Amino acid sequence: MAATATALAAPPSSGALAPLTVVLPGDDLTHIILPSDDAEAKTKSGSKGSRPPKLGPGLQYSAQSKSVRATLAGRLYHRPSTRTYAVLANTRRYVPRVGDRVLGIVEESAGEYYRLNTFGPHPALLHNLSFEGATKRNRPILHPGSLLYCRVITANGDMDPEVSCKVGGDGAADGGAKRRDWMTDEGTYGELKGGTAARISLGLARELLKPTNTVLDALGRAGLAFEICVGTNGMVWVHSEAPEYTVLICTAVKNSEIMTEEQIRGMVKQLVATVRSSMDE
Repeated sequence: MAATATALAAPPSSGALAPLTVVLPGDDLTHIILPSDDAEAKTKSGSKGSRPPKLGPGLQYSAQSKSVRATLAGRLYHRPSTRTYAVLANTRRYVPRVGDRVLGIVEESAGEYYRLNTFGPHPALLHNLSFEGATKRNRPILHPGSLLYCRVITANGDMDPEVSCKVGGDGAADGGAKRRDWMTDEGTYGELKGGTAARISLGLARELLKPTNTVLDALGRAGLAFEICVGTNGMVWVHSEAPEYTVLICTAVKNSEIMTEEQIRGMVKQLVATVRSSMDE
């Protein structure tokens, strides 16, 4: 039988997440994720804030039994602002899922499509018109080695996944992103120019995407001006005003994976002080 290891857990009937809830494959999480009968009644009556939850990686919903079960071993994560639940697990292999935001490297052009290496089981396909405002006469011309930030729009285990550089729907799924023509270089998705790209673990990538990530918060408080783009496929792109700062940020991000919050903030302060001191000399 599957068991759930929970530290400082709230009573199951409360539906609340404990500070640390560790789940195993097969665990029934229905009482935590799905609303209770009272919440369902409020939803039908049209009360505000009662949206259906979103399930991320590591969770599976069964329409037949109306239950949610874990498919991965890891920590159960909840983002209240979007009512999103997911299992944070440091898996070794990336498997594309619809809605994933990934970084891909152009490998070749195949007719109307580009083949991208997203470090998954199969290359991803990107149509040459899958850019905001792109037309047959006015579209990006990509070359092998170009780095793109895109989102997965189709994912099937038996077929190559397809990605797009367009904002989905009204932009709500992309954090309220607005549509920008690909020529303005202000779009949410598209080609990433300059900077440095590096591979990181899938678990660290998920941590960096959390709004309260400690290392990114510490780097911002240190007064560093930089851009960062994180893909759920274990790729990170960093661009800053100086190569020294780019190396500093990449080092801090990679080291943060095995540190506590206090250690991370201390490491960032020390790195910033060392780099600024060497640059002033």
